[in-house]
Amino acid sequence: MSRFLVLGALAFAFALSFGVLSDRAETAGGSLLMQFAQADAADYSEGQLEAYVDAVVKIQEIDQAWQPRIEDAQTSGEAAALTREATEKMIAEVEAQGLTVDEYNSITQAAEQDDRLYERILAMLAERR
Repeated sequence: MSRFLVLGALAFAFALSFGVLSDRAETAGGSLLMQFAQADAADYSEGQLEAYVDAVVKIQEIDQAWQPRIEDAQTSGEAAALTREATEKMIAEVEAQGLTVDEYNSITQAAEQDDRLYERILAMLAERR
C-alpha cells in the first residue's frame, strides 16, 4: 500500500480547500508547517503519534463517507461545497485529537521521508483495526 494512500487521507480535501486552511495554518511569522517539516521521527512523542493515528482513522472514515457524495454532486459548485464541509469535519477531527493541522501535516511529511516513522505509524494503525 502506498504511503500516500495510508497517510495522505487529508490530501484530497486539503488540496482542494487550501483557501479554507490558509487562514488557520498561517501565523504572523509565516506557516508553522515549514517549522514542523524540519522534524524527524525522534521529535514526535508517543502521545503525538497516538493522536495522529487516531486522526488518520477518523479522517479515513470521513473520506469514505463523503467521497461518494462529492463524486455524485450535480455541479462543480455543489462538489466544492461538499468538499469544504468534509474538510471542516476532517479539521475538527484533527483538532479533537489535540493536534493542529500543521502538526498533522508535518507528521505525514516526516513519515513520507522516514521509513522507521512510517513503519511505526503503520503498526499503530494495524493495532486499531
